[in-house]
Parts: sequence; C-alpha cells; structure tokens
Amino acid sequence: MTLFQSGATYERISKADAGDEDGVIRQGEDTEELAARRGIPIEGRRFRDNDKSATHGKHRPDYERLMAAVQRGEVDVIIVYMLGRLWRNRRERAEGIEILRKHGVSVLCVKGPELDLTTAAGRLLAGLLGEVDTFEVEQMSEREQREMRQRVERGEVPTGPRCFGYTADGTEVIDSEAAEVRKMFEAIAAGASLSGLAADLNQRQILNRNGREWTHNAIRWLLLNERYAGLREYNGTTYSGKWPAIISEDQWRQAVSILTDPARKKSPGSARKWLGSGLYLCGICDDGRTKVTSAQRSKSSVKGAPYESVRTYKCSGPVKHLQRAAEPIDQLIAGTEPGQPLGLVPRLLVREDAGRLLVDDERPDMDELNTKAATLRARLKNMTEAFADDDEADALEFKRAVRRVKERLAEVERQMTNPARAAVLGELVHSDDAVAAWAALPLDRKRAVVDMLMTVTILKGGPGRAPFNPETVRIVPKIG
Repeated sequence: MTLFQSGATYERISKADAGDEDGVIRQGEDTEELAARRGIPIEGRRFRDNDKSATHGKHRPDYERLMAAVQRGEVDVIIVYMLGRLWRNRRERAEGIEILRKHGVSVLCVKGPELDLTTAAGRLLAGLLGEVDTFEVEQMSEREQREMRQRVERGEVPTGPRCFGYTADGTEVIDSEAAEVRKMFEAIAAGASLSGLAADLNQRQILNRNGREWTHNAIRWLLLNERYAGLREYNGTTYSGKWPAIISEDQWRQAVSILTDPARKKSPGSARKWLGSGLYLCGICDDGRTKVTSAQRSKSSVKGAPYESVRTYKCSGPVKHLQRAAEPIDQLIAGTEPGQPLGLVPRLLVREDAGRLLVDDERPDMDELNTKAATLRARLKNMTEAFADDDEADALEFKRAVRRVKERLAEVERQMTNPARAAVLGELVHSDDAVAAWAALPLDRKRAVVDMLMTVTILKGGPGRAPFNPETVRIVPKIG
C-alpha cells in the first residue's frame, strides 16, 4: 500500500519545435507508469509546460498551478522524469524546496531517487542534485557563448530568421528588397518619420520578411540593425562580417544617431497629415515652443446643401486663442499649384545659388575652402574659353584636364557641405527640376525640409473674412 494518496505529475521540455509535444508526451508516459507501479492516484493532477525553459526563470504557467495546488494541500507527492525537469536555477529551487518542506510534499523521479523534503537529508540530496543540474546548464551555456564569440570573430553570417534584404542563409542580397532598405536609410537621414516610411511601404504593397505589412517598430528595428552595414555587435564590441553589406557603416551609424537622439519623439503615434501640424509656432503665445495643430471640421449641410468647413491651424496650448485657415499658409510656404505663386521653399530651391543651402558656415576653414572653390571654378572657365579659341587644341587632353579640375572642385565642395543639410536638401538642390522634386516628396520629408530652412510663426489674422495677408505669417530663415 502506497504512503502517497494524492500524486501529481509534472513534465517540461525546454526547447521544442512549434506543435511538437513528443518530448513531454514521453515524459508523461514514464511518470504515469511510475505512478501506476507505486499505486499513487493522480486523478487528473497532470501539469505540463512545453517549450518552457526554467533556467532563466521564464514564466511556466503549469508549474505555478502545481505549486498553488501544493499550497492548497491537494498534492502530497510530485512525480517527474528527473529532478532537473522541476527546477534548473538556484533561486527557484530554493523557493520550491521550502514550499514542499512546509507542506510535507515529496518528489519521485523516474530517473533518480525519491526525495522526502520534510527531512534534512532529503533537502540536502535535492540541493546537491540540483547543483549538478545547474552546473551542467551553466557549463553548456559557457560552451555556447564561446562558440558564438568564435562565429562572430570569424565574421560568419548570423543564424535565425531571415533578414529582409537577404536570402534565408544570409549570404546573398535580394536586389529588390535591398533597394528598399537603402531607401529607408536615405529617407530617415533626410528627415522621414518611421510612421511615414511604414505607410509608404504599405501603400506600395511592399511586405516585410514575414509577408505582412510594415509597422513603426519593424522599421525602427531594421534601421538599428548593424547587419545591413556588414557588421555584428557582440558583448559591446563590433566585428566585421563576411556577408555583403547593403549600406555603408556611416549610413548605419547616422541612422542609429537619429533614432537614439533623446530629443526625438519616442511614441510611434500616427503620421502627420498636414505640413504645419506640430511644426509651425503660435504667434500669440510667441514663446518659441508652443506649436499649432490642425483640425478638419466634420462635414455638415447649410440650407440642405453639403458643406465642409476649411481646415485650420489652431494653438495646441490650453487656451485656443489662435485659429487660422491652413491652406493659404501652406501655399505661402510650400505651394506649387499651377497658376499660383511658388511657395517660399520651392523659390529657395530654384535660385542659382541654391547650392549655398548645403554649405557648412560654421567650419573654421570655410574662407579657405571658398577661395579654393572660386579658383577652381575660374580655372574651368578659363580652360573652356582657351579651348574654344584654340583650333589646334587636343580635345582628349582638354577633357582629361577638365575632369581632373572637376574632381578637385567636387572634393572641395564636399568638404564645404554640412552632412545634415545634404541629407535633407541634397536631393532637391541637385535636381534638374527642383520644383517637381519638391512636389513629389512625401509629407514627412517636406516637413523636414521646412524645419531645416525656416521657423514659421502664425500670427493673428485680420478681422472677419478679410483676405489672407502673408504678413500675418512670420518667417525667420535658419540658413543663409
């Protein structure tokens, strides 16, 4: 006759493929057979955690239910395949032994001894066996970490889920996906928002590696992933990898700097819908920090006819003392509508000296660089005039000389360029049709351009239905 009257079984496998329960089923068969052999009634007290590691204290729902049953006095013996299936770390083992001691519960192992945890000898043996289990786990972990470090030092391709832009084994680039990755890095450097990037990809039906739509967090994870620059970080050290890089290390580090900037808004939020929302300042507050938000009033009807009120910008502060029609202000800043005057931004971009928008005025050697650039430009002009007047000049020699001078000029201009301005404005300044390029930009990119070029403050408008007066919008240039 068994001494135990209310047994429970517990099975656990640390790692199992999705849907694979063969391991815990085998454990269950063995524990059930031991219970039957010892005449211990189970009566449905079966507890099972599949694919649940105990080493790092991960949540194990059935283990917690088992301990709760012990504390209610419903269990007097726990049957496990081996002690290591019950506990694999010191903290949990110590807590579990104390619970079982307090409630007079023993442990039976299919592969191991019977442990009476109400006795000092039983607790000692449980502790010793547990330490052996912990030693084996920690030793295995040390081997795995050493193997991982060796793989990283050798530059081997990381294992795990497929990385967007690469084949499943990570050794080759998928050209179409890699092109999208490059666009993402270029766009974030140019002032795009994560939500805006996700919206653009989803609108173009470009799916992520799992065949799903993109999210704010998925874009962020991609841009922070050093793998795209052919790098891999391990324990705080960066190593070079042997797989093809999609972007340069400088591009990756620039993206990390942007996304980890403490001043950057952390909440994903929703993408802005209007040019000036959260960007233009309230001129009545006039404190340099209170911005405006936009509102589109709901549709209604006037005398039976459908009517939709105009979109407005209003102060985002507690007192709604400013409310102005938004379209005339946006037209003044960014307009490209046919038959309407160009807005301030496109007018800056089509100026002959638009390249000056990229110049880093704070460089201490800017005067020297300006002199070099002017000298090289004059040399190009003189060379062209001399070639035009010399009927016997060698065209090939002329082209070579011009190419060398242009290369030197390009290097000087590169040194004169502010990297942040180039990222946001470069595409527009160097475009053959700056107005069309500006009009084609997504909204978050336009907002970044406006924010870089100027501070826009909305002042109080005229009374009643007075025509829009541009002087009620204060523009302070940030560049030039």
